[in-house]
Amino acid sequence: MSKDRIRIFFASDIHGSDVCFKKFLNSAEFYKCDIAIIGGDITGKFIVPVYDLGNHYMCKIGGKEEILTNKEQLEKILQKIRDSGSYPYITTKEHWEAIIQDTSKMEQLFDELIKESIKRWVEYAEVKLKGKKAKYFIMPGNDDSYSIDPILNSSTVIINPNEKIVQLSDKFQMLSLGYSNITPWRCPRDISEEEIEEKINRLMENVNRDSQLIYNIHVPPYNSGIDLAPELDKDMKPKIGPGGQLMVIPVGSKAVRRSIEIYQPLIGLHGHVHEAKGFSKIGKTICFNPGSEYHNGILRGVLIQIENNKVKDFIFTSG
Repeated sequence: MSKDRIRIFFASDIHGSDVCFKKFLNSAEFYKCDIAIIGGDITGKFIVPVYDLGNHYMCKIGGKEEILTNKEQLEKILQKIRDSGSYPYITTKEHWEAIIQDTSKMEQLFDELIKESIKRWVEYAEVKLKGKKAKYFIMPGNDDSYSIDPILNSSTVIINPNEKIVQLSDKFQMLSLGYSNITPWRCPRDISEEEIEEKINRLMENVNRDSQLIYNIHVPPYNSGIDLAPELDKDMKPKIGPGGQLMVIPVGSKAVRRSIEIYQPLIGLHGHVHEAKGFSKIGKTICFNPGSEYHNGILRGVLIQIENNKVKDFIFTSG
């Protein structure tokens, strides 16, 4: 790639969607970019039981009951579930009832299905990306179990940049962090603002100050406009304001904002808040959040062209 030019495709929060992952693997070729990045939250949130009833299968998707009488129908439904970001699990009704009554068994099953999915993704990527020139980076986010890290790190074609400074080219370096400030859901990689600040400052000690710096930090900066999410009440339900409008508040990280104000990276790449697609300027830094629509199988992203140490152009993508 040119010493003074780099084209980046960035997406985030695909939450287990097979179809979004496959679209991402095609992104560098499709958009003719040098770098493709997923900025966290790559695992799904739900298990969908598919009941084995002997001579047929049954499951519920979106409240609709599906009866599957042959292998072809079964495989089609299993893939539909995976594309939506959930994990299908073939079981009996009795076995499923026993699992949902036992928290530890449910957690163990969920973790096994997550690891199985990420392993399948990595194996697919090894074939799909072999010999390709573009660099692919996939980072875990605050929602993601630590159990997936060894699987991501085993890949020869995907780089897990979390908590690292990586060299994108001779002129560009990227600082990556897949954590978030504390959320109401207490996710695996929710940490305090103090810890976020400490991690960023420690990473900054290894930055080459002659390089252009790119932030790839899962959580967006606080009060940046790309961190607005529904305010929740004590029952974890969105608050409704005057006129029936959802009440929204900034939920980003104050530590991330402070670090951007101090270090002024060229761009900030963020996700985390699915409904907060957009861009924001903090000093000289342009921060992006492409949003997420993984449950519909839509990969949202942002394509950024950097030339001569400046953002020459960018466009939000959806497909």
